[in-house]
Amino acid sequence: MKSLSEVMGPALARLARQTGSAAALGPVWAQVVGPVVAPHARPARFEGRTLVVRCDAEAWRAALAPEAAALLRKLNTALTEAPVQALVFEVA
Repeated sequence: MKSLSEVMGPALARLARQTGSAAALGPVWAQVVGPVVAPHARPARFEGRTLVVRCDAEAWRAALAPEAAALLRKLNTALTEAPVQALVFEVA
């Protein structure tokens, strides 16, 4: 059985690029970061090919920033079309 990211990843990537809204990546992002992190860090917007992730506290931003390269690899693998070149974390 295929995972959500295998089925929806490419479609969500296209939707996100077309609309500029990173919210469409929410389901794939949640699979990439897991159920503990997902409620505290959500895709917010694209700035070019950089995905800005909004964290609900500085502690989450500080914890995720060093993991950006690994998260980026996982995200692009899930999306299959690799639309994201960089991740930036901000506090809402």
